[in-house]
This record gives sequence, structure tokens and C-alpha cells, in this order.
Amino acid sequence: MRFIIQTAAALLLASNASYAQSTTTDSFTYEAHALALQNEGEKCQLSVTSPDGAIKRYGLDLRSPCYFLYGAGTQPKHFAYPRDGIKALFIILGNPLTADEQKIWRVKDASTCGTKGFGLYFDGQHFSLSRTSHEGMLLCRDRGVDEKVFNTLRD
Repeated sequence: MRFIIQTAAALLLASNASYAQSTTTDSFTYEAHALALQNEGEKCQLSVTSPDGAIKRYGLDLRSPCYFLYGAGTQPKHFAYPRDGIKALFIILGNPLTADEQKIWRVKDASTCGTKGFGLYFDGQHFSLSRTSHEGMLLCRDRGVDEKVFNTLRD
């Protein structure tokens, strides 16, 4: 009987683990690199798959869900800073708005807005995250921002 109870408990734990699988919230391809943002519990994770199939994962200090920042186009907005060796700088946003923040910022549909963002650099071969972040600033997936916001994320 004890064996049956232990087996049932193990099966129950295993079935609950399947619910904790990550969910992709945003993805795109840039210069043959596949980028995806996933929910890992309450945090976000960035996965970058290079053209040779190597996968690099970055744990992000952002509450999920997370998104890339877009403008009017179908690809995430980015800017280049060639003198700094940056071929493209993207912004990843997270930390969804609370109900109070939604009222303060007067956002009707806050489902893709957040209050924290990091820069994601591409140097022509590799991606890396900025050490600097924007916190307490309204960032929404489809609203875009001025280039000065990107500029301040350069480390």
C-alpha cells in the first residue's frame, strides 16, 4: 500500500511539473538568429538560436510577460550605433502594469505594457544584454519610443 501511495504522489508531482512549462510571448528572426522571449514562472528568459543551431539563454530581471519593443513595423524597432560596434540595439520590456499604474498612465489595454526595459545589443555576430535598464518608465509593445530611449541604454 505504501508503494502505491508513493507512486501516486510521484505521478501527481510529475503531472504538476508539466504545467510549469515556459510559454513564448514574443519572437522574431534577425540576421538568421532566432530570438524568443519566454515566461519562466514569474520571470522572463531570452533564448537566442544562432545560425549554427547553438542556443544561448539569458535570465532577465523582468517580471513576465515580456515583449520586444515594436514601432509601426512588423519587426522590433532597433537603432544602430556603428561607432560603438552596435549593429542593432533592441529593447525588451517587462514588469506588467499593476491596476494602479494602469490608471496613473491612463492605459486602457495594459496587456502589453510594462515599466522596465533592457537593451539587447547585436554586434554583427553575437547578442548581449545591457547592464543599464529603464525602470518606472511606460513601455508598450506596439507604441515605440524615441531614439533617445535607445541611446540611454548604451553601456
